[in-house]
Amino acid sequence: MDPLLSCAFSKQNELIAFLRELVECESPSHDAAAVARCMDLFASRIEDIAKVKRVGAHLLCEFRIPKPRRKEGQILCLGHADTVYDVGTLGSTMPFRMEGGRIRGPGVFDMKGGLAIVVFAARCLIELGVPVPRRVVLEVVSDEEIGSHTSRELTEKMARESHAVIVAEPAAGVDGKAKTARK
Repeated sequence: MDPLLSCAFSKQNELIAFLRELVECESPSHDAAAVARCMDLFASRIEDIAKVKRVGAHLLCEFRIPKPRRKEGQILCLGHADTVYDVGTLGSTMPFRMEGGRIRGPGVFDMKGGLAIVVFAARCLIELGVPVPRRVVLEVVSDEEIGSHTSRELTEKMARESHAVIVAEPAAGVDGKAKTARK
């Protein structure tokens, strides 16, 4: 089996536990304190593998991935911690749960799932010593679901500095096809 795939499988339970923490830290866009708690939780769980910098209500996380001779620019992974679900959704209509090989809950199939995937992909690259020719930075914004009013300028700046941008939204449908466009 490919070493990266093997590493990913070995970390599956850890990834699910991390995802559960993120999902159970409710973070509706219009509740700045709740989103800040989720961002704090996220930052605290990745400080062992990334340098985390706060830019207003947003995070820039540069992963400590092995460095061959570095090329200019960076690879930017982009995600958000805010959701469209009000506080209390977990307890009332949409608890975190696993059933039939699927995980459900607020943000699981949106960015909280994507953020967990990016973090554990970086963990595997670091653990296996796989060098990446450019810096890998994850930008986590706090206002995507409501129009990115405070993060747009930062995102545009970071994108201009990047060789490639990967939006960390999980794959679509049962075939797991990559999302390459939105509305």
